[in-house]
Amino acid sequence: MKFTILTDHTSSHSISLHSTVLKKLSISKLQVINVAIGIIEKTAVTLRKHQEDKAVIHISADLLAGFSLPDSINYEVIVKEETLLIGPIIGLFIKGQVNEMPRRNIDYYKKYFIDYQHINGLILLITTDGIDEKNKIVNGFAYNSIENEFTKGTFPFPSVLFCRKTLKEADRKLLQNLIGSKYFNSHVFNKWEIWQRLSKNDQLSRSLPKTGLAVNLQEVKKLMVESGCIYLKPVTGSQGKGIYQLEKTRKNYKVNYRLDGLNRTMVLDTWDAVEKYLIGELNLKKYIFQKRIPLLKSNDRIIDFRVIVVKDQNGTWVVPGMITRYGVKDSIVSNISSGGSAEKTWDTLVRIYNNDYNEAFKKYKEMEQKSILCCKFLEEKEIHLGYIGVDIGMDEDKNLWIIEINNRYPDMTIALDANDFQLYDHTQAAPLHYSKWVAGFSDHLE
Repeated sequence: MKFTILTDHTSSHSISLHSTVLKKLSISKLQVINVAIGIIEKTAVTLRKHQEDKAVIHISADLLAGFSLPDSINYEVIVKEETLLIGPIIGLFIKGQVNEMPRRNIDYYKKYFIDYQHINGLILLITTDGIDEKNKIVNGFAYNSIENEFTKGTFPFPSVLFCRKTLKEADRKLLQNLIGSKYFNSHVFNKWEIWQRLSKNDQLSRSLPKTGLAVNLQEVKKLMVESGCIYLKPVTGSQGKGIYQLEKTRKNYKVNYRLDGLNRTMVLDTWDAVEKYLIGELNLKKYIFQKRIPLLKSNDRIIDFRVIVVKDQNGTWVVPGMITRYGVKDSIVSNISSGGSAEKTWDTLVRIYNNDYNEAFKKYKEMEQKSILCCKFLEEKEIHLGYIGVDIGMDEDKNLWIIEINNRYPDMTIALDANDFQLYDHTQAAPLHYSKWVAGFSDHLE
């Protein structure tokens, strides 16, 4: 059931709900109760009943002193551990400053509110400078679903945060003091860190290409001799930018890369020339080298798969869908931003397995399970995640390889590139559904 909150100026330290609602919440016999609004807690609040509209809650003005609860918003209420929770109150932690926030930056986050009707509550955009740790309030922007706009004001600090910015250590300490571990997607993995972590898992290590730090040129040469072809990738790169393919031919070495939307090749005669080129062109301290996996191709277009992994409204890792990426012809990367295209992975697998739906389904489930295992394993070191893109490749023998994991800003618009609008909507709504569960509102009063 959805509730409107009205301020009561005639009483103090009290909250009033309809008698029927009190019975459904099993608190009709109580005279006082603790009340939590976000992380603000009020103890021994006088509990009253009214016979007005069932969907109205009256809260005395003194309980709302120092912050506001917009009356244009629908709230939910639940009772947990003898406390009446009003919410959910959820925050998106974003970059910028609260008093210097361009409208276009604010509007960017509307995409996450696509299913607000099933979330309800107070959803805020907050920045570091807007937080008042002492009073547990925040100066930020509240979402108004009626107007599809944000209103600036001072509100209770949320009980859970979805991080959409890179956190400094001071940010982490601040959030830890306020909400403990109830903030997610704050940790940004680089390629080397991911490889190091996943290689410790026996099941996952078999699906990782051999990888090392490119600054160790002797190791680069060793893998080059062993495999004949390797990739050099920026440790913190994304969207296929800055990737080089180094290939050994009978007569020379070829360095393949993309620049200005075009495939480029540099031919070098000796390994010494290769080393000189790499040292001159790349900051090798910021690169990894990786054995090239002979990925499947279609008409000379490299193929890989983006597996979208999110936590659902019950806090469970699920895969709402997968998208296949096709690179530009003869390109070494498959990224859409580099000129590639996309389609639903199920369609790709059916074609790969020549309409053998059973085999296609088995491979789909294998990709799903491997991706979820990646997410679970990454979380084992007290890192709170909830919204991940796992890139998987398939070699010519149909073995699966973990290529990359994106958790900073996983680009879910790839679903739109494949005309999968339902997947896009589901994915964009997922972080708030999960946040609602973390806030304690998995079940609400009907």
